[in-house]
Amino acid sequence: MQVYFVASSRLVAKNVKLYSQIYKTISSDHKMVSDKVLKWIKGGIKDLSKESIETKKENYLHVIKCIKKADIVVMEISGHSVSMGFILSKAMEENKPVIAMYTADMDPVFVKGIVNSKLILAEYKKENLEQVIIDSINKAKCLVDMRFNFFVSPRILNYLDWIAQKRMIPKSVFLRHLIEREMKKDREFKG
Repeated sequence: MQVYFVASSRLVAKNVKLYSQIYKTISSDHKMVSDKVLKWIKGGIKDLSKESIETKKENYLHVIKCIKKADIVVMEISGHSVSMGFILSKAMEENKPVIAMYTADMDPVFVKGIVNSKLILAEYKKENLEQVIIDSINKAKCLVDMRFNFFVSPRILNYLDWIAQKRMIPKSVFLRHLIEREMKKDREFKG
């Protein structure tokens, strides 16, 4: 699995040991799509608010690229961060399984209000951190979309183009919803 691990640089600076443990646990079994958090752990944290507009654009594009490349997005959200909220929203928009990790003392009230089958909320303590990461990634693996191509007639393709424009959703999302509705109706299916 390709995993994008992201956290607030402000929080990483406050608890390097914790974020190092999270990074190490994930990267021991999975390919990381970005080493930005690792660089922060090693002392390279930059205050982006003081960087040039070009650097800010590069950072934004890097985040978007990492979300798209990843199979799973793992976030540590035990602090208030507009950037983390944006990244969470963008990852869900890309239909990626998202693991939002947090400590019990930092209950993510707003995030808990999000209804999305691909969002895994994972509360942890220092004592169970590694097991929570492993269990959460195993749950997320079952939520990763698989590519499936098939041929359709020009008439069906015209309809899919029309419905995508009318409902403002990707064709694949429309087809997925159709199939999911049929799956719910089919009582014989046990998958």
